[in-house]
Amino acid sequence: MGMDTDFTSLVLEIFKKCAGRSGCEVCREHMEEDCLFFPEMYRLHDLAEETGIPPAEMDLACLVDLCTLCGLCPCQDIRMLVLKAKAARAEDKKPPLSTRFLSDARQAGQWGTAFSAVIHPLNRLNPVTTLAKKFLDIHPQRSLPVFPKTSFFAWARNRGLTTPVEHTEKDVPKVAYFAGCSAGYLFPDVAKAAVGLLEQNGIQVFVPSQDCCTMPLIIEGNQKTAEKRIQANLETLGACMQDGYDIVCSCPTCGYFFKNLLKETAYYSEAFQLRADAGDNRMQVPTGARNKKFTFVPMGIYKTFLKDDGYFSGIDPLQRIDLSLNVQDLGEYLLARHKTGQLSISLKEPGRPLAYFAPCHQREQHIGHPYVEMIQSLPGTDIIPVGGEMHCCGMGGHLGFKTGFHDHSLAIGGSLFDRLADAYGRTVITDCLSCRMQLQHVFSRQVFHPLELLTAV
Repeated sequence: MGMDTDFTSLVLEIFKKCAGRSGCEVCREHMEEDCLFFPEMYRLHDLAEETGIPPAEMDLACLVDLCTLCGLCPCQDIRMLVLKAKAARAEDKKPPLSTRFLSDARQAGQWGTAFSAVIHPLNRLNPVTTLAKKFLDIHPQRSLPVFPKTSFFAWARNRGLTTPVEHTEKDVPKVAYFAGCSAGYLFPDVAKAAVGLLEQNGIQVFVPSQDCCTMPLIIEGNQKTAEKRIQANLETLGACMQDGYDIVCSCPTCGYFFKNLLKETAYYSEAFQLRADAGDNRMQVPTGARNKKFTFVPMGIYKTFLKDDGYFSGIDPLQRIDLSLNVQDLGEYLLARHKTGQLSISLKEPGRPLAYFAPCHQREQHIGHPYVEMIQSLPGTDIIPVGGEMHCCGMGGHLGFKTGFHDHSLAIGGSLFDRLADAYGRTVITDCLSCRMQLQHVFSRQVFHPLELLTAV
């Protein structure tokens, strides 16, 4: 057929599970407005049923490119199939250099900060920016990313935060902070604000060596590079856990990746079943969204389809599970301490009207809205949540910059933009820096991370 048959069979398996006679149609009703993948899949399926002609290979490739891994789809096996399909497609047809550069957030960030003194003056020259956008396949309406002179990681190193404290009193809390590439290289003030708030509350901060969480890489199908970097993060963060650090992420995408996506299917592995002492004739499997409850099922019935055979099955399942259970969103961590009186916070501008958008990857962690809850507990505050459970800004990290995805990203976020427009006069805050870039692009006004507005009393 010209295209790798693995890719074709993987995508058609998604059709079978979601739209075929043996599939379900739950997402027809719920994913129409805020997802481009499912409506297009149903369109292709219905057209094939009508004409008797299967979808063309290029249509299948374009379909898979529409998935941003927002996490809103309800079925984990579908997410794993999409990831496998993206990897098979990339193996068969290597992505262009521009895509490989944009999706390597760590490398782009390191180069951007290293050469910021040269890049910034050139950014003011229209012919140069036009050529740069064309080379990088960035849509003409998008602004080029602005890199600071010093990354957060360099700042942390200069402050001694990248060296763990050898002797810590038992009562002194300590965290290992995984900042993520966006805060690390594009918005270091957010990461600095996180460190400042933690230190002001007597919490010791360690910034361990960290790689990209790999979400941008796996979106583009770069599985081999992603696996190497995932393994490096697992080793580093695993050592932090052994040393008694609480692991916190201020980036919802990093948190979602570590807590949700990475561990999917890991509980079905032989290694976990042995550790759980499930026995020879049954399996222990999680129930519910957060995998906090487990039940036993007969081995004979379920072992044929409950397997650790997903995208990340080549990585130690116990390491994946242990990290997912020990990583916390920074807002989640702060709120827990705030509720027990162990955290002192205030708003820098108490009377400022705020509108908060909870990003997809934050919502999928099922932790509520920690920053909203903290801010609402402070006297004289005015904050409203904006957006529902299925609303997405559409940015998809680096995808929104790409020429071929820019219009798609705006289409996905359309209903959210309407709601935020109704909140005119309020300062928009969100904990996702990808959402921040999208909203600043759409509304041409500054958007903040909640951490930037908080301080200790």
